[in-house]
Amino acid sequence: MESITRREAIDKVKQNVSDDKLRKHMYAVSDIMTIVAEELDRDVKQWSLSGLLHDIDYEKTQEDFKRHGKISADMVSGEVSEEILEAIRAHNFENTGFEPENDMDYGLIAADALSGLIVATALVMPDSSLEEVRVESVMKKIGDSSFAKSIDRDRIKMCEELGLELEKFVELGLEAMKKDSERLGL
Repeated sequence: MESITRREAIDKVKQNVSDDKLRKHMYAVSDIMTIVAEELDRDVKQWSLSGLLHDIDYEKTQEDFKRHGKISADMVSGEVSEEILEAIRAHNFENTGFEPENDMDYGLIAADALSGLIVATALVMPDSSLEEVRVESVMKKIGDSSFAKSIDRDRIKMCEELGLELEKFVELGLEAMKKDSERLGL
């Protein structure tokens, strides 16, 4: 099946997500998924779209988190591959019951959490910018459980399921987000 284009996916995000911070989060996760797919020689378009569309239902499901991911998949069913739908459902596996089974699933879970930690790290920098963030800074924040407490470090460490060491994953994620810092507002 041929998936929708990136432009169509971005339009779909804009139609369904009113919160600017949430849209930026979705762009950041897509950025990370893109660079990881490149690194692992995977289907860049598919990985990128999974990151871009994974939270498209968030504003509809934030009061009923057991549905989050399932509704996103329903919203884009028929427009993207089954592999993307599975990754979207699995990114909230603790609530949906759809366990991660393949690299895209694990990549999306890890990228979702890493993007939040990188943003939180940027926001405590003197100029609140990604440009100031270093891999070492993020690695320290991973080890500091009192920082950004809501971010599950075990989810970030799922990058190891892809054969990527944690530090390499952080390096890739940070590089991806820095390339898109203007759109991300950081």
